[in-house]
Amino acid sequence: MNGLFDTGYLNVGRIAGVPIRLHWSIPFGAFIFGHFRFVPGFWVGFFLLVLIHELGHAFLVKRRRLRNREIRVHGFGGVSIHERGSVYDQAIIAWGGVLAQILVLYVPTKLVTTFVDLPPVPFLGELVSAFLFTNLLLAAFNLIPVAPFDGAMAWKLPRLWWQRRKDSAGRAKKKKTVRQRRAGEPPLRAIDGAKAEASAKEIARRALEDARRR
Repeated sequence: MNGLFDTGYLNVGRIAGVPIRLHWSIPFGAFIFGHFRFVPGFWVGFFLLVLIHELGHAFLVKRRRLRNREIRVHGFGGVSIHERGSVYDQAIIAWGGVLAQILVLYVPTKLVTTFVDLPPVPFLGELVSAFLFTNLLLAAFNLIPVAPFDGAMAWKLPRLWWQRRKDSAGRAKKKKTVRQRRAGEPPLRAIDGAKAEASAKEIARRALEDARRR
């Protein structure tokens, strides 16, 4: 499957500076996911769903100050090709796709269909179905905690975040302890000066006692 989608792409432009490449298999995938029916509204909706999903990954890649290389959309999904970064970076980026499709497509569509009576146009109904039902189905599918799904990395984020928080708290506590110790100790010159003064007093005291004895 991976070999099939390594070549055969058409460059169609850039979105936010990220090259977008479409595969020749998109029409076939749309026909299969549309249950072999003529549902152009669903086809458009599914394509936009996959594209928004990958753009969500690309957005978080940029937020993590990593490099986006390109986005590929093929007949059975898509892929965001980018600099990997740390495991923590990868776990954050893994959430980008699902969050984007929910926030950009599902929530607005749900609000519109709740408060607005849409005309009974088949194309519009198919598009709404893709943005709502198929959207949630795809999100749940992507969050399966097994590679190569996003969930394999995404569900590591809570543990990684908690570990980083503990490490950060530990470092802050250590620095605070060092500062407190340093604050409780007199400066080195002050210590040397105090020792010299004590030594001088001791020498003077002994000299005075010797003089009295004589």
